[in-house]
Amino acid sequence: MGIYLCYTEEELVSKFETAAKQGEAFFGNAGVFVEKYVQHAHHVEVQIFGDGKGCVVHLGERECSIQRRHQKILEETPSVLVTEDIRERLTAAAVRLCSAVKYRSAGTVEFLVDSDTKEFYFLEVNTRLQVEHGITEMVNGGVDLVEWMLRVQLEDLPAADFSPKTDLSSFTSRRSGWAIEVRVCAEDPTKDFTPSPGVLGQVAFPEDLPGVRVDTWIETGTAVSTFYDSLLGKVMVHADTREAAISMLETALAQTHIKGIPTNLGFLRSLIASEKFKSGNTTTRFLEDFEMVPDQIEVLDAGMQTTVQDYPGRVGLWHVGVPPSGAMDDFSFQLANALVGNDSKAAGLEFTLKGPTLKFTCDSLIALTGAHFEALLDEVPVPWWTSVKVQAGQVLRVKGTDGDNGVRGYLAVWGGLDVPDYLGSKSTFPGGNLGGHQGRALRVGDTINIQPVAAGLCDGVAVPLDWRPELPGLGKPWEVQVLPGPQAAPDYFVEEDIKDLYNTQYVVHYNSNRLGVRFQGPRPRWARKDGGEGGSHPSNVHDHVYAIGTINYTGDMPIVLTCDGPSLGGFVCPATIISTELWKMGQVRPNDAVVWCQTTLESAYSKCRKRKLMMRLLCSVAQGKASVDDAVAELSGAEFDVPEMPEAKAVLKRLSQWCHPGAQYRLAGDRYVLVEYGPMELDINLRVRVHMLEKWLADRKVEGLVETNPGVRSCMIEYDQVKLPLSSLLSLLDEAESALPDVHNLELPVRVLHLPMAFNEKWTHEAIHKYTRSVRNDAPYLPSNVDFVARNNGLDGADDVKSIVMGASYMVLGLGDVYLGAPCAVPVDPRHRLVVPKYNPARTFTPEGAVGIGGSYMCIYPMSSPGGYQLVGRTLPIWNTFGRIEPFNTAKPWLLEIFDQVRFYEVTEDELEQARFEFAAGQAKIKIEEEVFKMKEYNEMVESVKEETSAMRAKQRAAMAVQMDLDAQSLKRLNEAETSKSSMASMGASDLANFDDDDKYVKVLSRVMGNIWDILVKEGDKVDVGQTVIVLEAMKMEYAITTPSAGTVRAITVERSQLAEQGTTLVVVEV
Repeated sequence: MGIYLCYTEEELVSKFETAAKQGEAFFGNAGVFVEKYVQHAHHVEVQIFGDGKGCVVHLGERECSIQRRHQKILEETPSVLVTEDIRERLTAAAVRLCSAVKYRSAGTVEFLVDSDTKEFYFLEVNTRLQVEHGITEMVNGGVDLVEWMLRVQLEDLPAADFSPKTDLSSFTSRRSGWAIEVRVCAEDPTKDFTPSPGVLGQVAFPEDLPGVRVDTWIETGTAVSTFYDSLLGKVMVHADTREAAISMLETALAQTHIKGIPTNLGFLRSLIASEKFKSGNTTTRFLEDFEMVPDQIEVLDAGMQTTVQDYPGRVGLWHVGVPPSGAMDDFSFQLANALVGNDSKAAGLEFTLKGPTLKFTCDSLIALTGAHFEALLDEVPVPWWTSVKVQAGQVLRVKGTDGDNGVRGYLAVWGGLDVPDYLGSKSTFPGGNLGGHQGRALRVGDTINIQPVAAGLCDGVAVPLDWRPELPGLGKPWEVQVLPGPQAAPDYFVEEDIKDLYNTQYVVHYNSNRLGVRFQGPRPRWARKDGGEGGSHPSNVHDHVYAIGTINYTGDMPIVLTCDGPSLGGFVCPATIISTELWKMGQVRPNDAVVWCQTTLESAYSKCRKRKLMMRLLCSVAQGKASVDDAVAELSGAEFDVPEMPEAKAVLKRLSQWCHPGAQYRLAGDRYVLVEYGPMELDINLRVRVHMLEKWLADRKVEGLVETNPGVRSCMIEYDQVKLPLSSLLSLLDEAESALPDVHNLELPVRVLHLPMAFNEKWTHEAIHKYTRSVRNDAPYLPSNVDFVARNNGLDGADDVKSIVMGASYMVLGLGDVYLGAPCAVPVDPRHRLVVPKYNPARTFTPEGAVGIGGSYMCIYPMSSPGGYQLVGRTLPIWNTFGRIEPFNTAKPWLLEIFDQVRFYEVTEDELEQARFEFAAGQAKIKIEEEVFKMKEYNEMVESVKEETSAMRAKQRAAMAVQMDLDAQSLKRLNEAETSKSSMASMGASDLANFDDDDKYVKVLSRVMGNIWDILVKEGDKVDVGQTVIVLEAMKMEYAITTPSAGTVRAITVERSQLAEQGTTLVVVEV
């Protein structure tokens, strides 16, 4: 209002009067400014420098016309528009102005230049160093204006030769060539350049590219906040000509990669590639008709637990506790990628129970697979298991599952999703806040770059019916093929337990997720009374690395450890799912029944070969290289040569203890073998032998040997059964055993790390409180873990526990004992070895940095996660995702290494908080010493304290027996309470009949099976349509239950922590 353009004399008179009247009416002032309107303007500025004594020099002009909301995007020098005559007049005016005020330091005089008349008009003086000063330095022979500014304060000015203490008046600008700068910003061009804060998963700028300069403050792992300017960096180039500079800038931006958040990089690439820019037509209105739409998908609705995943995930890091992640149902995921012609490793989306709504900004080819969800593309139904073309602007809406089969769906997009790689994979591990998009599930407003669909790809390609994953249907049990081992009967289970294992329909527990699928079934009878040194429960053993897909007994509850699960732990595993059947754990629903079916190694091998061939054939069909009929014929007629296999049993081979500690080769599915040494005792000699086995295998670079994963007295070997048949691996292990040296005289280089610990602090008590509220409220280890550790070891109290923990030197025998580099560490001195059972069942939450004792081991939790160790304190973080502070690095974001020794010293809670803050900022260092660990001296020490150690263990066994009896009584009380609660629930069901025949009552039902996490209303409350009344905890996710009608709450039929079946009435509303 009040600003008018006038093109004629008549318009000038008319608009002058209108503006005057408006000024009088609104401001009481009829004054009007009349200015010339420059229709085709260039924003040109002159860089000056003054000594404060009246001497001012210029360093040429810069063209800064390409702006958005008056913010410069691209600058270049010299200006395309400015001729030598204009330049002389511009620079003279700038120097004259600043000399008049005896300007001191660097500054910029800004003008508008009329491209039609070549006249220029003064705008302002910026009395500071501008962002774009770098290109001026480049064309002026590499002068350093920042240095000049510092020197002028010291009255030590540079001259033409840049030597100090020379009069500025002798300086002459020697400009040459052409320089261009673009500003790379954390802004989303698709949303009117709104700021885009977040963590940068990948940062790469051009390196060693002649003529290119990058000024930036970011690196991989930088968190871009909302509190500062969005500028991430400046990419500048210098060449002989403008054409050469533009070409160089295109190359530089092609080599610039910033992933994790939306940026304007794609916008900048399009801008400099445009003919309009190359022609030099860069007026201040340049962007008015410049359009650029990035190739991406925008999240309009995130669905539930929608994450970026790939296949096979993050492999090769299981030995340090980095899970592979990837798709839970990898079968469906691979089929989706094959349908759109992708490489099997391309990243796609996984969603649970409810799918996302996505808008595509470019043409694409997609495929939906997995459990059946209703899906619409611009409200038109989308077929499942079929490739579908999507046009730019279309919206894909994936609703909920149909309820009959499965919980997870998958979306593949041609070319895959362009998110940063992290440790070799794009998969998301939400528990560790790493990988995928921002290390988390997608949210509304997220955008992910994709590629426009390539020519020649076929849409309408469908997966043949016989190739699709077979789901059993509602009410029918899942049949899942397994192989025995690694720990079965008679060593750990009795034969009746194994019979139960294969003849029982196990029921999926509601509290299952990507970490593991829990089951309800018969409690084992167990072959042992307790776990010995591994812990007081018979399920406990010395920590070993788990096979992915193993059936893991944590206490009496079986859990199948899946793609986000822990790698190292101290529980037994009687059987392991074969690799081609593991996908079923990604689709089982709470309350589904599962039957374990023992198979053979030969069958597992053939299934693996067939699966690989299927994916290759389907991809060929999608790429137009083969027909569906030909692919079906080839797969059905395929025959595979199966190598000779040993009998499938838990223990494949036992080696004699004659002149040897003894060894057992244990089967763990169709891609793992567990090598165990010696008796079930904690002996560092055995751990050193494991280390020597790993070294021997690594030195031979065996094809098909994927990874070796050490435990306390064992080594889990992962292998590719196609490249390295099991029989060949067993022969290789025999060869190794005959070649390994005696370990008793070895000397190992080790590190000693001194870490602060707040003992028995507030964070521990918060975790315990959550456990008592949601899992178990009656146990010997409640309400104080530290007091329980004391009682279980026959100690007088918490002070004795603290004295031992602070005095011990804990040697790291394994990594990943829960997750991400978490140590499985044991005191070197056996007299410091406290023994305690783990939580039963495990906690659902443990704070990052928590220090726990479980079995005979100490562990530090690297992230907030489930856990079972008894908590005694908290220390510094041992994991740094992007390795940005010492002693971490990008290739090794974990702190500890095998055979490190950790020694704690006590600090207060406040001191620990300050230490954690300083450590995270890179301001605090950990004291790390280098030592040599001599096995001979260690064995002599152990022998010298043998009697004292035996007496301590006898005391521990007696104390442990008392606590085990108390635990048995506690479990009995809990079972009685559960029975009572079930009875009350049945009574409540009959009371609901009062509401059945009256239309004025609406029942709010549970749509999934889950735990009642919170009740947000009470009887008599008024509720609106869609209001959340109950929060369920299902599959480790909070699931909101809303009322379909407005009205008054008349009945609440459940209590907090109660288990609600799917379809259960939770609330009754009178409408």
